[in-house]
Amino acid sequence: MSATFTTVPASYLRYATRTLPSYFNRTRSIVAVEMPLRQPRAYSSASKGTFTYRLAAAASGKRTPSRTPKAGQDYWLYTSTQANATPPYLRSTKPNSGEDAFFAATVGGSPHDVAFGLADGVGGWQDQGIDPSEFSHGLCGLMAGTAYIHEGLEEGKGSVRPQQLMQTAYEAVIANPRIVAGGCTASLAVVDGKGSMETANLGDSGFVILSPGKISYRSEPQTHAFNTPYQLSKVPPKMQQQNAIFGGSAHFSETPKQADVARHQLRHGDIVLFATDGVWDNLSAQDTLGIVTKVMEEHGYWFKSHNFAGAETMLNETLVRSLPKRVDGKEWLKEANAYLPGLLATAVMREAKIAGLDTKRNGPFAKEVNLHYPQEGWRGGKPDDIAVVVCVAVQDAAQSKEEMKPIKAKL
Repeated sequence: MSATFTTVPASYLRYATRTLPSYFNRTRSIVAVEMPLRQPRAYSSASKGTFTYRLAAAASGKRTPSRTPKAGQDYWLYTSTQANATPPYLRSTKPNSGEDAFFAATVGGSPHDVAFGLADGVGGWQDQGIDPSEFSHGLCGLMAGTAYIHEGLEEGKGSVRPQQLMQTAYEAVIANPRIVAGGCTASLAVVDGKGSMETANLGDSGFVILSPGKISYRSEPQTHAFNTPYQLSKVPPKMQQQNAIFGGSAHFSETPKQADVARHQLRHGDIVLFATDGVWDNLSAQDTLGIVTKVMEEHGYWFKSHNFAGAETMLNETLVRSLPKRVDGKEWLKEANAYLPGLLATAVMREAKIAGLDTKRNGPFAKEVNLHYPQEGWRGGKPDDIAVVVCVAVQDAAQSKEEMKPIKAKL
C-alpha cells in the first residue's frame, strides 16, 4: 500500500516541526536527521533500471556570513546507491537551515528511484508572529519520509508521483497541530531507473536541466503578481474570522493540484538543479549554466570537441560513471570536497550569495523591480536565504552502449 497521511509514522510529525526566519529575508542550511524507519528492501528485476543518481544540497541563510563551504554545515551529500545509509534520507533541519528547506530520499529504498526538491517559507508570516520555517521544513521532512516508506515499487504499482507526494505531505502539515500556520512554495521531482523524471512546481522556486554546454529545460515560475508567488498555506480558522471581521492582509492559498506538472527524459550525465528564489532572484539560468560549465570543465567532466571557438561541449561519460556510490565514513569525508554534485551545489550557492550582496550588480530581481516600479531605483542584488539541490543522472555503461546501436531495418 502506498503511503498516505494515515500511514506516516507519528514520529514524523515530531521531526517535521522545527523553527526559522522570512520572505524578503530567508535563511538556510542543512543537516540530515537520523530516522530509523526500516531496512531497504530487495527488488525484483522488474523494478530495477539502468540509471542511478548522485545528489547534494547546499544552503546559506540570509544572515549567514560568506565563508568557505564545509560539509555538514553548508552542504550535504547523498546517493541513491548507498545501502543502509544513516540517516536513510537527506532533509534540512532548523538548527542549520533558515526558511528555505530541502530533501532527497530514495523511493522505497530503491537505488534507482529518488525524490528530491525544496520549499521556501513565505517570510510575510513573520508579521503575524508565525515562524515560516515550520511549514517549509515540515513539508520537506514529510515528503522525504513518505517517499522513503513508499511501497508501490514492491507491489508493482510504480513509484510515487511528485504531485501526490506534495499532497500527502501538505495534508499532514495541515493536520499537524504543532504547525499552527504558515506557507511556502514547493518544487520537487521524482526520477526512476529509466531516467524518466516527473516534476511538480508550485511558486517561484524552480529548476533547470543542464546538458553539456546548454540549458535543456528551465521551469517557469507561478506568480499572482510581481514578487507574489503561488504558495501552499495554512490559515487557522481564528485568523480567517479576524480577517473577515476586521480586515487584514489576504493570504494566498493554493493546493498541490495547482502545481505545474511536467515529464522529462534524462540522459547519462544530465544535471538537474533545483533552487529557491534566493538563487533565481540573483542569477539567471544562463548565469547558472556558466557556473556549472566552469566546474564541469575544470574537473574534466565536460570538454571541448576541438580547440577552437564554437567547438561542441562533450561529456566525459566514463568519468561521470566513476562518481562514488557511497558518501559516508571518516575516510570519505576527506574526499567530500571533490564530490561533483557537492561542487556544483556549493558553486551555485556561493555565487548567488555574492550576487545577492553586490550593491552594483543588477540581477533578475533588480531588473524586474525596475521594470514594474521604476521609481524605486533598485540597484544591486537581493540578499535572501538560499537552497540548492543538485542531481546527476548516471547510466550503466552496458545499457548506454546498447541504446547507441543502430537499428537495422528488416527487409
